[in-house]
Amino acid sequence: MRFEVPDVQDVVTRMLQVEADFEGKTREISQWLEEHRAYIEQNNQLVTAGEHIQVLHIFLPNLLIRGISGEAGNRVRKELKKHVKEDVHLIPDTYRQVLKNAGYRWGQAGVQVIEDVVQIFRHDDKWNWKQYFEEADAKKETNFREDEVLRVKHIGFKLRDLALSDFNENYAAIDRHGVRVITRLSFLNYGFELLEDDNIGMGTEPGNKENYLFLHRLVLHLSALAGDGFSPSDLDQVFWHFGRSRCGAKPQCGDCPVVEICPTGVGRMRKFRRLLDAAEERIQQTGGVKHNA
Repeated sequence: MRFEVPDVQDVVTRMLQVEADFEGKTREISQWLEEHRAYIEQNNQLVTAGEHIQVLHIFLPNLLIRGISGEAGNRVRKELKKHVKEDVHLIPDTYRQVLKNAGYRWGQAGVQVIEDVVQIFRHDDKWNWKQYFEEADAKKETNFREDEVLRVKHIGFKLRDLALSDFNENYAAIDRHGVRVITRLSFLNYGFELLEDDNIGMGTEPGNKENYLFLHRLVLHLSALAGDGFSPSDLDQVFWHFGRSRCGAKPQCGDCPVVEICPTGVGRMRKFRRLLDAAEERIQQTGGVKHNA
């Protein structure tokens, strides 16, 4: 069966009006998107103002999530704000107390992550967050592979990108919700031209380094195709909320605003129509009477 890959801008525009639930609230995806854009702007104002401890409060918890729920990440952030208010508080005993109060699962490992990250930014870079984020933006095409943060044990691209995504619109922590939507829309077809980079490999597993690097480049490419100022972070927000609300493990194709331009949705609806037609034919053949064997 032949199909056309949908237009990225058309898809995103349709998805923006869908309502999505998150953290006990229901909003249109367009509203969730605007909230995240405002959050990035607010965080960058802290960077510009040199509020290095407040920036650390935002950046650090994302590096500690390691597969636990977002609520746990919020608890870590809350405890950091409570116990780390100035440089003198940046000591292992404080980190242990923060993680203990937050109910963090990997106590000593988490303490080491905090120590290593603080060492990178406090001593080596002298809290020059602005320089760090500017370098990340300049190296977005290669996903900033030289980043010292990636050398910290337990931190890979996904967690690092999650931390960067709160400050830079060209980064997003790509996960299964977004990948599912990208795959069903056949957007992977836009990625063949990206494979000239030997360090990436086409795939849909965010936990695989080569696949993740491919997905990062793909979202950058989709952003360029989307137009109208939809950044990679914007696309990730849209696909993530849409994946959780409409296009989950069991997609709601019958109530989907992109079903007629989605190759997967079209295929599912055709299959459903064939089943209905077959059922109607059987009813006509039997006169609507059920016969027992």
